[in-house]
Amino acid sequence: MHDQPDSRPANPIVGRVGLLVFATLVVCTAFGEVATGLIVPAMPMLGDIFQRPPGTVQLIIVAFAVTFAVGQLFFGPLSDRRGRRPALMIGALLVIAGSVTSATADNLWVVVLGRAVQGLGTAAGYVVARAMVRDIYGANGAPKAMAILFALMAASFLAAPLVGGALIELASWQAGFLFAAIVGSLWLASAIFVMPETLTKAPAAEHPAAYLVYLGLFRHKGFLAFMLCHAVAYAELYGFVAGAPYFFIESLGLTPASYGMIAAIAMSGFLTGSMTARLAIPRWGMHRVILISLTIMLGAPAVLVVLGLIVWLPLTVIVVMQFFVWFGGGFLAPNTAAGVMMSHPKAAGAAAAVLGFVQMCAAAAVSLLQGLIYDGSVFPMIGTQLVLGLVTLLIWHRLKRHTV
Repeated sequence: MHDQPDSRPANPIVGRVGLLVFATLVVCTAFGEVATGLIVPAMPMLGDIFQRPPGTVQLIIVAFAVTFAVGQLFFGPLSDRRGRRPALMIGALLVIAGSVTSATADNLWVVVLGRAVQGLGTAAGYVVARAMVRDIYGANGAPKAMAILFALMAASFLAAPLVGGALIELASWQAGFLFAAIVGSLWLASAIFVMPETLTKAPAAEHPAAYLVYLGLFRHKGFLAFMLCHAVAYAELYGFVAGAPYFFIESLGLTPASYGMIAAIAMSGFLTGSMTARLAIPRWGMHRVILISLTIMLGAPAVLVVLGLIVWLPLTVIVVMQFFVWFGGGFLAPNTAAGVMMSHPKAAGAAAAVLGFVQMCAAAAVSLLQGLIYDGSVFPMIGTQLVLGLVTLLIWHRLKRHTV
């Protein structure tokens, strides 16, 4: 299984159907961030309504991240064996059920339960969408297709906190969950009526046991290089996702809508980075783009920490530096995600599952940590980002020679 060339042909889908298919892939890939972005502005409010501290309210993110992570280990191999469409339909049904459960909850623990179910369904769309990109566009087209996918995904989730903040002020905290249920319904309709089955069936003998596939992945240092860099960098972004609402809303006294605008500005860096990556990859190559990305993701929080220590850290500077953190993430993600898929073309679903599992476990840990160490200042957020930026760069320097 190791280091096999990705020789399978692409299975292109063109025309109007192709656009609908790609739009569905964007929805499935972005849904996790969109669903979280819709509810994040409401987290301080939920703490007040249900009389719970930040560490407990963060379980709304943690529960989603954990089931999102574990679910990918199930749906990845399932999609490799049984097909992409069945996994997409199951995921959409779980997303709808979880969103409705949270929207109708009368206590925080039911909200957490609904988010856990929502995360499990989201796992199916996330892992299957990336495997389908490989199925449709092949090894040569996958990196550029991933860049476009991540750019459109970024456009979706940078709008999510804006929409979430507006929904809270116009309606209530439940509105974000109802909006997620509507998106899940559109996902289900597309999976039933639009999406083709892109998996090329292989003989049963070519499907080893799932645990053997996963062992093979973790023994492959090239896979580990791409996967760990992607996952730890993703966790760095979650330092902002989990920490920023409390700092901006509770410490600075901003409204949820104002926070949504700040989050959208910062997260727009991911969109800009993804779009830039699409142009940079053919010119500079994957490895150089990854190194530049990791340097940016270390440098931006380092600037914030230094300025914070000298007690000069205006709001504008925080937002600008967070934009650069997210730019680095968007510049990095298409390369590392494509690297993961290309390292094991015959187990693209399982490879995507491991990537998603590790990155969401890392995100869950960072989210829980932000709730526990929040002290009213910006340092828990930017300090966590600085440490993770350094770790990611060290991982790449250690393992990059094993990549191709």
